[in-house]
Amino acid sequence: MSSLKTFLVLLLILPKQSPAADDPLMSSFAACAGRFSAELEHAWLMNDDRTDQIAHRRAQFIDLLNTTVPDDQRRHALHLRIDAKMAHAKLLSAARFSHDADRSKWAVRRARAEIVYCTGFLLES
Repeated sequence: MSSLKTFLVLLLILPKQSPAADDPLMSSFAACAGRFSAELEHAWLMNDDRTDQIAHRRAQFIDLLNTTVPDDQRRHALHLRIDAKMAHAKLLSAARFSHDADRSKWAVRRARAEIVYCTGFLLES
């Protein structure tokens, strides 16, 4: 009986997850918008010719995100987007500037895999 009481107390104490955390599509769109934001900033810094294409895809994910996120979850979606942008920016920096060749290669593969995952959501891909 004591373990049941402990379980019930934990249910009451632990914070409830927001509905946005349960929506994988919205979370994916937020993450992809963040990743493409990092890609765009990196492209600007590296004078990459693909900035227009990257900006277009970023805009597409922002539109997708805006249509899927409920008004009361916009703050949470922005948090997800910023976290993904920061993580992706770290990958891009490691890919470009790491002195460790293995780490650089891994970062390139990981960043590409994330972008391929994201572009899979788009009709043009």
